[in-house]
Amino acid sequence: MARRQEKSSGVAICVIWIIAFTVLAGFFWPRAPGMVFMSFAFIGLLHMAVLVYEEIAGAKFREDMSPREFEHYCAAVLREMKWKARVTQASGDQGVDIVAEKRGMRIVIQCKKYSKPVGNRAVQEIVAAIAHEGARRGVVVATADYTPAAVKLAASNQVLLLHHADLRRIDRLLARSAT
Repeated sequence: MARRQEKSSGVAICVIWIIAFTVLAGFFWPRAPGMVFMSFAFIGLLHMAVLVYEEIAGAKFREDMSPREFEHYCAAVLREMKWKARVTQASGDQGVDIVAEKRGMRIVIQCKKYSKPVGNRAVQEIVAAIAHEGARRGVVVATADYTPAAVKLAASNQVLLLHHADLRRIDRLLARSAT
């Protein structure tokens, strides 16, 4: 919800930008300052088009999606964040749902579409998956919270625990947790 509010406020700012620079352009038209102000209005229009496109084309979370659809949603969000992400096969995945790479860094991700807190088992599986896939980090993405035991185990193994709403901030969260 916060992300949608952020986008709609961005569109509102673009509309104000476009109106302001169009009015300024009218005062100075057809001289050079008028053309410069009209260019700024056009830039605002282009930025607004990008925001609207991202809203329409971006991956959307739905409460009714299956666990497999949730995995594909998470991979789509990672691809939007410029990660090369692939969803693994449904069975025999060794606890890995997604393998993602960006700038030489490989991470393994386990996706949990749960209504109750995620426990230790998910963290144990992703720790094993890090070694199995030769990854640098492991991440668990869930629709619910985590048990205190899972949080403690994740901290001691440098596993990042995320709520699906935080997946778009994964680059910053990985950088922060690495230090």
